[in-house]
Amino acid sequence: MTAAAVAVPATGEGLAARRALRDARIRGVAFAVLGVIAVYLATSSFAIPASFSLWIQQQGGDSAVLQTTVGTLWVVAAVGSAIVAALQLIRGAAFRWRPWLFVVIAPWLLALLANLLSGKPAILTNVIAGSLELATPIAMAALAGILSERSGMLNIALEGKMLIGAFTASVVSSLVYITTGNVLLATIVGVAAAMAAAGLTGLLLAWLGIRHKVDQIIAGTVINIGAIGITNFIFLRVLQHNTEFNSPPSVEPMRLPLLADLPVIGPILFSAKPYVYVGYILVIFLTYMIYRTRWGLRLRASGEKPAAAGTVGINVLAIRYRAIFFAGLISGLAGSYLSLATAGSFQMEMTAGKGFIGLAAMIFGAWHPIGAFFAALVFGFADAVQSLLSILGVGVAPQLLASVPYVVTIVVVAGVVGRVRGPASAGQPYEQG
Repeated sequence: MTAAAVAVPATGEGLAARRALRDARIRGVAFAVLGVIAVYLATSSFAIPASFSLWIQQQGGDSAVLQTTVGTLWVVAAVGSAIVAALQLIRGAAFRWRPWLFVVIAPWLLALLANLLSGKPAILTNVIAGSLELATPIAMAALAGILSERSGMLNIALEGKMLIGAFTASVVSSLVYITTGNVLLATIVGVAAAMAAAGLTGLLLAWLGIRHKVDQIIAGTVINIGAIGITNFIFLRVLQHNTEFNSPPSVEPMRLPLLADLPVIGPILFSAKPYVYVGYILVIFLTYMIYRTRWGLRLRASGEKPAAAGTVGINVLAIRYRAIFFAGLISGLAGSYLSLATAGSFQMEMTAGKGFIGLAAMIFGAWHPIGAFFAALVFGFADAVQSLLSILGVGVAPQLLASVPYVVTIVVVAGVVGRVRGPASAGQPYEQG
């Protein structure tokens, strides 16, 4: 091997290091700019009161009240931004900035909310609990995307699978309820049917992408379009004229004994709908399975180096089929949440882009279940704040508020939050030897 050949990898590594350092400096400057903006906003808002309350035991009971000024909250946001900016600029590319985003995002969101409220009091328990519930289907979609893309399969069809799940859950749950009159049985069967329908749709995506090597983005897009067309057709021709087939029993909040009685956090975390608790479990379970088990190692190997995984006897194709099927099950569960726990029936295109927002949360969370969950909370918070501001009559156009989650999605996908590297072989066909 010649000296020139040996020097090539070093040159490539040096170029990657320079790019990483450049990106780190850009992020540091961006955080510093956020700090300056927060200082500027603080100078004109110290006279505006900010009042937030948290229920201590239960809704409508005693509450803990935080009273300060909007300017003070902007100062906290400025300090948080300055700390992260300094750490980023000093430590450069070695700084793990993503966990520190909470130090910037949380005070910024609180200060921005107080600024929009302009002195009107707000109950944070309702906002945070609402954020968790609104983030649940997005987080589930993100988990489904992580599971499939970690195996090497792009999953653009999350939106369509969620829509199929929402439709199936509503119709099947309604039919079982009409037949038996049992709310619990109707709900369980409806959710199971939604998961099964979305899982089979996932297998269709896997069959097209793995067996026939159809471009996975095109295959996912076709499934999304097909799901919209089929569900809209049946809704207009059948469900609109037979509303009893689209009237499932609603899933109500459930208090967890003992945990729901914990001060402050009980009403927020443990007085929610069952889907929220399932979301907690899924995040913890998938984090353990992906990063602490042999199955997870094989899953990640199939998405990173399928050829190397195949040479040591791992059946890459079987892993991808199973991963996309399980991802479909989770997508169907997320879809059933929309029709059974939110709207109380199926409506045309009711997913409203939540599958794509789930993909953005997956990217924002760097293909990690915990990171994706917190990213989904950002989108859920935007929806919850939109509802709060609408109720309080804050002078912000509702169309502008409704667009916030989608604007954040564009920002995330465009890479403004930082470049992230997904599984190296995601979307690439593989021929098992």
